[in-house]
Amino acid sequence: MTSARRFAEILLSVSLLLLVSNCNRTPGITTQSPEALHDYQQGLGQYQKFYYREAKVSFEEALRKDSTFAMAWARMAILNWASMDEAQARQDIARALLFSVTASEREQLFIRAWSRLIAYNISGATATVDSLIARYPDESEPYLIRGNLYEMSKNLEGAIRSYQRAIAVDTSNALAVMSLGYAYSRTGELEKAAVQMQKYIRLAPDAADPHASYADILVYVGRYDEALAQYQEALKLKPDYWYAIREIGRIYQTEGRLKEAEEQYHASLTLLPQNRQVDGTHAMQDGWLNLDRGKNEDALRLFNEALTIDSNNLDAARGLAMALSRLKKFKAADEVIERIRQEFLRRNLTETPSMFSYYMMRARLLTDLGELTPALAECDSAIGFSTSVNRNVAYRQMAEIYRLRKAYDPALDACEQALEVNPNYPEALLTLVRIYHDQGDRRMTKEIGNRLMAFWAHADPDFERRIELMKILGVTG
Repeated sequence: MTSARRFAEILLSVSLLLLVSNCNRTPGITTQSPEALHDYQQGLGQYQKFYYREAKVSFEEALRKDSTFAMAWARMAILNWASMDEAQARQDIARALLFSVTASEREQLFIRAWSRLIAYNISGATATVDSLIARYPDESEPYLIRGNLYEMSKNLEGAIRSYQRAIAVDTSNALAVMSLGYAYSRTGELEKAAVQMQKYIRLAPDAADPHASYADILVYVGRYDEALAQYQEALKLKPDYWYAIREIGRIYQTEGRLKEAEEQYHASLTLLPQNRQVDGTHAMQDGWLNLDRGKNEDALRLFNEALTIDSNNLDAARGLAMALSRLKKFKAADEVIERIRQEFLRRNLTETPSMFSYYMMRARLLTDLGELTPALAECDSAIGFSTSVNRNVAYRQMAEIYRLRKAYDPALDACEQALEVNPNYPEALLTLVRIYHDQGDRRMTKEIGNRLMAFWAHADPDFERRIELMKILGVTG
């Protein structure tokens, strides 16, 4: 996969932050059972650390003790949404709305905001969160939520201001610090991002996620070994932390260590709340690994399997379009991409950063078709929805398009832009090798190629990109 953050994770990030609550400042929560409240607060603490399975058990226990506990139903809705179980999330939030009639105004606004998010009513959710801020200006959580909504509208400056306000209201709010760090990374202010993640580690020294979040920033700039060390630090604090295990798998996949990546992905999925969506993710991730092996027919089968299990799995649909295009089934690929666009329309996401993936799918398909001018236009559109973290993907695609046109100067310029944030981005380095090879520049082909060979030194024998590189360099074995 090209990114750790698929389009649905924009909404997921909102869901994570809706769960944030500083236990020292928690406003009154409406329940008839002190025991249920205890379990609810325990669940909040667990989810605040992104420990999904444990949080679900705690919320279920709270609801067992008080089946009319509106906020516990809301938290369950959010947890199920985070687990991609949209149908269950809708049922849970309906119960939260039903039982919220006896809850406080704050709880009602909170539940209403989330019910609108589940319905993809982003403007309605924004208005409700603004009401929360107006009524409770000294609470940190609404500013955190508002920051996420700003990000969905491509307003990173507004998001940064909101996260800074959340921190000003509550300097101990670790997740506001984390969110500010990620926002800085998306604007390209990576040094500021690293500072915030280090602060996040200090604020939550016993939690696994701060080290994993700092590792994410290191991945963005291509410091993969240092990132692996930070993910391992997270696992020292919680050996079964699903996110760190998954992200180690992503680094292994980048390095061509596909069998090891598969083991990490499968281990990570077993540590999440189990549902059909998780089953679909198993097949989806295996599909992407098979694309890296050049096993396009196997990938096609796995993506179809994933979509049979979960028709809303957008990563599987994206992979399906790529597999179809590689197999020269261009019409079918175009139909898949159009279905994705329709899904974005349904979810009111056509003005959000989610559209980056749509335009990149279009650019790749048109490139495969040889329609290079419109493919460049799609890359330009993708850049309009990009952040500093993923913009390199669009520039690398542009470099490939210029290379196919034999326009080598603009191809090299595009490669330079693709490598600006992450000088070790292997996809762009491979494109650079192709350009120099096409030009007959043996010295540069060998120089960049040997650098990539070292990076892929432990890649599986069937890793397709390393096989191609070896052919270009004339290397055997």
